[in-house]
Order: sequence, then C-alpha cells, then structure tokens
Amino acid sequence: MSGETLFVFILLAVTIALFASELLPLDVVAVLVVLALMLGHVLSPAEALAGFGDPLVLLLAGMFVVGEGLFRTGVAFRISAWVTRVAGTSEVRLLIMLMLSVAGLSAFISSIGTVAIFIPVAINLAAKTKKDPAKLLMPIAVASLIGGMLTLIGTPPNLVVAAELSRNHLRPFGFFAFTPFGLLILIVGIGYMVMWGAKLLPKDNSKEEKTPSRLSLSDLADTYELTRQLHYLGVKPGSTLKNQTIDQARVRFRYGVTIFGLERQGRVVPVTPKTEFHEGDRIFIIGSEERVKLFSQSENLSLLEMGEKQKGLVPLELGLVEVLLPPRSRLIGKTLSEIHFRERYGLSVLGILRLGTSLKEDLVEVPLAFGDSLLLGGSWRQVDLLHTEHNDFLVLTIPREMSEVAPERDKALLALLIFLAACWRS
Repeated sequence: MSGETLFVFILLAVTIALFASELLPLDVVAVLVVLALMLGHVLSPAEALAGFGDPLVLLLAGMFVVGEGLFRTGVAFRISAWVTRVAGTSEVRLLIMLMLSVAGLSAFISSIGTVAIFIPVAINLAAKTKKDPAKLLMPIAVASLIGGMLTLIGTPPNLVVAAELSRNHLRPFGFFAFTPFGLLILIVGIGYMVMWGAKLLPKDNSKEEKTPSRLSLSDLADTYELTRQLHYLGVKPGSTLKNQTIDQARVRFRYGVTIFGLERQGRVVPVTPKTEFHEGDRIFIIGSEERVKLFSQSENLSLLEMGEKQKGLVPLELGLVEVLLPPRSRLIGKTLSEIHFRERYGLSVLGILRLGTSLKEDLVEVPLAFGDSLLLGGSWRQVDLLHTEHNDFLVLTIPREMSEVAPERDKALLALLIFLAACWRS
C-alpha cells in the first residue's frame, strides 16, 4: 500500500469519526478534508476545488434561493397553513400529512427542490405546534427520497435506466411503473417514522434556560384585554359614514372606538386618516360592546359575525406592536388627540398599559406618562418602520406573525412558476 493510499484511508477514518461525534460542524469538517487533500498533495488545488463548480452544488444553492423566494411570497406558509388545518394538533396526523405532501411533490420534481420548499414549512409548523423541528425535518428527508420511487421522473437514476433500456432496444419503464412499489415503501416508511423513527431522534435534554418564544397577536390582545373588543361591522347603503373619511367621521372622538382596518373587495387593508368609507365596506373596530352598538345604530351600520376567512386575512395585513415610552419621550404629558398619533405614525393606539394595568377610560384624552406601554395597530409595513424610531418610544414586542407576513405576496405565482421550472430542469 502506497503512502498516498494510506493517507487517504486515515483521513477517511478521521472524517467519519468527526462526522459521527459531531465535535466540529459538518461544513467545517468538509472544508478541512479538502484542505488536507491539497496539503497532502493527493489532489491539486484545481481538482480539490472543482466541486464548487459542479452543477449539483450550483443546483443546491439555486434551489435554496428559489426556496427563499417561495418563503417571501407566502407560498411556503400557505402550504404550512393547509397542513396545520388538516392535521390539527395531533403529532401523528401532522407527521403523516407532511410526509405525504413531501413524497407527493417529490414524485414529480427533484427531491432537492422539494426539501428546499418544505424546510421553512416544517420550521413554521414546529413553531406553531411547539414541537422540536428535528421531529419534522428528518421525516421530510425520508419522504423526499421515497417520493423519487413513485414515478419515472421522481429521481434521475430512474430516467438513466429507462434511457439505457431504450438504447438497447428493450421496452423502457412506463411513467407509473415504479408507483406500486413506491407506494408500498412510502406506507412502510410513514409507519416506521410514526411508530419508531421519530422516537429515536435525539431529544434536547439541555438544562440551559430557553429563550422565551415571541408572543402572538392573540397574546398581545389578551394582555391589553382586547380579545372581546374586536368587532366586525358593515357599511349599509344608507349609512351616514358613506363617502366620509376617517378624519371627517371623527369616530374615536364621538364614540370612543377605534377603526383598526377594513375589508374591501375581499382584501383587508389598513386605514389612514384619509381612508374613505364606501358602501359594502366591512370595518374592523376596537371598542366596548356598548360603544360599538351605539356607533352602529347612530351611523346605520350592520353588526356582522367574523368568519374564518376574515380571521385568516387579518394577520396578513393588520399587525400589532407594543412600544414603551422612555424618560425623554416627547409624548409624555400629552394626549393622543394633541399629538395626532395616527396622522404622525400611521398607526392606531389600541390600548395603554400603565403599571401593568390596562386603562379603561377614553384613551384619546389620557395624558401619557413615562413607563406607559402602548399597543399599536396598523399595517405591517408601518410596524416594521418603528425600528427606526428611538426618540419617542422603544419597540418592546413584535408578534411572531410578522415573520409569516410575505412582503412579496403579489409575486407568488411567478415564484411558483420559477420553482417548478427549476425543479423540472433539475
């Protein structure tokens, strides 16, 4: 055995030991192996670095870019929302639905592309259901590989064998020739992951203090006692609000309620002082039941029940953020009406917490004090802009739903088409 051969075998054994022990990150080990092969003169620099120009490496990088595009356009979260809605809170149903979805998609596009799109889906599902992401990520890897057994185009080796049969004048495989065997293996794979596989994954037994998870929209609403104060009203043909702007209607000053947003033509939009009410608009409003009822009767509005559609649309456009007034804030001692808060910041004050207690009186005329925390509501874009504000208040809490807001939702179809084209070519 030559010296180079012995060196390669020793390096291989050390690499396997490092991979198995996880003493170093896997990517660091891989780079160290490349360096060792170059320094040991086993490979030339050109040969050692040739892999970085390999089509597969570029494909992997490209698919993660496409995956980020699907994330930013909301495609990934729509899939996770569908899986969550169907599976509910059951870990078994969630695992089965996720593996079926991954395998089904992997049967027609590359497993690399499938994993790229489902990684953010799995992480989001884990956050929503408060489960360990590893319990979902490993089944995704297994299901994507099994999915390649379902059709002729599921994985490149299937096509290679079919092409070789044709070249030898033999009958090639049909498109669904692998499907019966693939389905059987998929059922066995799902059964294994449900009964044993997930349980064999390492558990996080760390006793270190965990970072608390970010609050949700509902958590913030509960803190400020707003859960029962959100109402849904409709603008009838004879309503006196018709063709008036928020400024002109002066709803908050006259009735002590706050218009949070409105639904128009099936889309929820935030309101500004210049927003004009139209017939058929649906209004999201914050206020006590008595004041909302008085408002609806006086302005000839209809009280509506908020359905699941509206509950799903609201978090996409309307967000909440909690801010704190620091000692040098210019807002201290002034009322919301004096500082024209909505006009100034593009957000509405939905609640004020003082010394841990939610204020019940009319918030418009309450002088603000040092240490007050304010719950602001409006568009997610305006919420994001608050990061640049440091003089008048400090951002305390941004709900976790903001990470699910897709800033490029309108380009979802384009991103999906690019993804499918990339996966098909791979």
